[in-house]
Amino acid sequence: MGRTRLVVQIFAALCLLPFVSKEAAAQSPRVLVAPSPENGGLSTPTRFRTWPPQGKPRRAEIFFCETPDTTCRTTQDVFSIAELRDLYVFIVWPGLTGQHVQTTEFYLPDDSIYSTKKTQFIVGGVAAFSAMAPAYQNEVSPLPPARHLMADANRIHTHGIPSLLMKSRGDSSILTVLPVGGTYITQRNLSGTWHVRVLLDDRLALESTFTLTPSSEPAKVESGAAR
Repeated sequence: MGRTRLVVQIFAALCLLPFVSKEAAAQSPRVLVAPSPENGGLSTPTRFRTWPPQGKPRRAEIFFCETPDTTCRTTQDVFSIAELRDLYVFIVWPGLTGQHVQTTEFYLPDDSIYSTKKTQFIVGGVAAFSAMAPAYQNEVSPLPPARHLMADANRIHTHGIPSLLMKSRGDSSILTVLPVGGTYITQRNLSGTWHVRVLLDDRLALESTFTLTPSSEPAKVESGAAR
């Protein structure tokens, strides 16, 4: 009799097991229910979704040329004082829009400042800086920059340069010209490695260097004097 009762209890437990499993699955937050076509999901189980990695934003770049055209874009950073008339410095600003001021500082090989050039420009907008200049000056603190340092990149410039605001490989770029031939650089043969600092809206954006190789003219003069 006791054996019969035990068999009945085991049979009853086996019958209740599927119902208990379903109830536990419904209450447990850790159980993943595979989506199916009936509930609007996929036909195969999906436990999690992965997203492609986001690329890092590109930074500003600088390159130097002997011509005022972005097609000269190379990695060249060594130039001869005797052969260079003007050094064209291009600063590329990927993804930049709006109104900004770029400051380009040129330092001599002895780390003393040689010149500073400021360029105001607008990317992605139509406006005349001539009309905005007074408002812009009022926003500069504590004093507006010297006007002879400011150039408007959106205007047409002389010396065969249509605009200081150009495109380089699809990105906006600003051209800054450093005169070399017939200047203090050639008169004093200021050769060596120059340092360039670029600021955007008075914040340091990048730094780079270029090298001017010395002219052989002073050596010729000395040899002639020795004779």
